[in-house]
Amino acid sequence: MPQYLQKRRQGWYCVVEVPRSLRVKLGKPRFIQSLQTDSLKVAEVRKHAFVAQWKAEIEAARGSSTNLDRVVLVRQKMTAKVKPDPTELALILSPQSKEDLKELEQNRHELLAVLHGKKFPLKHHLSDYEKTLNHLEAKSKDMRMSDIKRFLKKFKCAEDATNREVKDWVEQTLIAEDGLSVATCRRIVSNLRQYWKYLVDKKDLKLSEPFKDVVPARTMTRKQEVAQRRRHFEPDDYQKLLEASQEKEDAQLSNLIQLGAFTGCRIEELCSLKLESAKDDRILIEDAKTETGWRTVPLHDDLIDLVASMKKESKDGYLISGLSYNKYGDRSNAIGKRFGKLKLKLGYGSNLVFHSFRKGVTTQWERLGIAENVSANLLGHDIPTMTYGLYSGNKLDFALLKETINKLKWQKTALHIRNSSHDQTDNLESLRFLNGLIRVQ
Repeated sequence: MPQYLQKRRQGWYCVVEVPRSLRVKLGKPRFIQSLQTDSLKVAEVRKHAFVAQWKAEIEAARGSSTNLDRVVLVRQKMTAKVKPDPTELALILSPQSKEDLKELEQNRHELLAVLHGKKFPLKHHLSDYEKTLNHLEAKSKDMRMSDIKRFLKKFKCAEDATNREVKDWVEQTLIAEDGLSVATCRRIVSNLRQYWKYLVDKKDLKLSEPFKDVVPARTMTRKQEVAQRRRHFEPDDYQKLLEASQEKEDAQLSNLIQLGAFTGCRIEELCSLKLESAKDDRILIEDAKTETGWRTVPLHDDLIDLVASMKKESKDGYLISGLSYNKYGDRSNAIGKRFGKLKLKLGYGSNLVFHSFRKGVTTQWERLGIAENVSANLLGHDIPTMTYGLYSGNKLDFALLKETINKLKWQKTALHIRNSSHDQTDNLESLRFLNGLIRVQ
C-alpha cells in the first residue's frame, strides 16, 4: 500500500496516524481526508499538502516546532475552505517554552504579518517542493535545491524579494563576491523561477515573480568572453598530456586520454563503458542521455591493441577498470579531477578540459572536409537538416565510419612535417622513374 494512502470504496484517502501520546491533546487518533480521486497517480500528488499540514500540527502539539512554524500552520488553516476551530488555533499558537515566549515577544510584528497574510515565508514549503522533483536526476535535483537555499539565506519572505533587491543580490553577491559567471547566475534564477511558480500554483502565494532582467547581459568584454570559451586540443597538446600521465605512471589516465582523443567520446561515456560493449573493432555507446547519443564508434587502428589489453586486464567488468561511483552514479568524477590537476600543472587554463579532445576530433574532421552527417553520427549529435535529420535512417556504413575515425592524427606537428617531407621525396623518386621510362620509349 502506498504511504499515507488508503483505498476506500472507489476513492483514495490520505491518512496520517497521530502518536498515542498526542491523541488526547489533538482530540483524534488519526487525520483522514478524501482526495476526491480514484487515480493513484493523482492521489500521490494531492496527498503531500495534507501530510505536510498534519505533520506540522503533530510537531506543534509535541512542542518541537517554532513560533513561525505554528503561525504558518494557523495561516494555512485560516485560508482553507473549512473554518478552523478558534480553540484549536489558540492551542497551536500557544508558546511551548520560555524561549518561545521570548522569541514571540521579539518578533511579534513579523509573526502577526504572517498570520494575517501580509508576509509569505519562503522556506516553509521547501520540503514539500523537494518531493515534487523526483523526475529530475539526483545531481540536477541537488543543484536546484542548493540554488534555492542560497536564495533563502538572503530572502526569508516573498515580500522582501523585490526586483531591485534580487538584482542587487545577483550583481553584488553572486557575481562580485562569489565570482559566479553570468551563465551560472542564469541557471540559479531559472531554478528560483520554478520554485516561485510552485508557490503560486500550490501554496497560495499572490505575488508575481521578481526575476525579470535580474541577470546582467554581460560582465566582461567580448574579447574576454572569446578568451574564456572552451578550446580544442591540438596534437602537440595530446602528446604533452599523454607523456605527463605516463611519467606519473597513471595507467588509467593514460588510457583515458588515448580513448578520448581517438573516439571523441565524452568522459563519462568512456568511464562507464562495460566490457560487453567494447568489441574487437568497435565500442557501443548505449547509455547516452539522448537517442542520438546511442551509437557505434569504430576503434581507430591505434586503439586496437590498447583496448584488447585493457579488456584482458579488467577486474570489474569495465573497460577502464578500478574506478568508483560517486553519489550521482558517475564513474568519471575522481579521474576527471586527476586530469584537471594534470592539465593545470602543464599550464592549461579553464578553457581547456577533457571535453577539448572531443572538440579536437571535430576540428580535425572539419579541416579534412568530413561531411557533417558522418561526424554527427560518430559523436552522437543531432542532425538538424530536413533530409539527413528527419528522413534519413541515420545508419551509416561501418566501413565509412571506420575510415573517418582513422583519419584522426594525434602525432606531434614535427612528425607531420617529417612525414610530409618523406612523401615529397617519394613523389620526386616516382617522377624521376617516370621520366626515365619516357626517355627509354
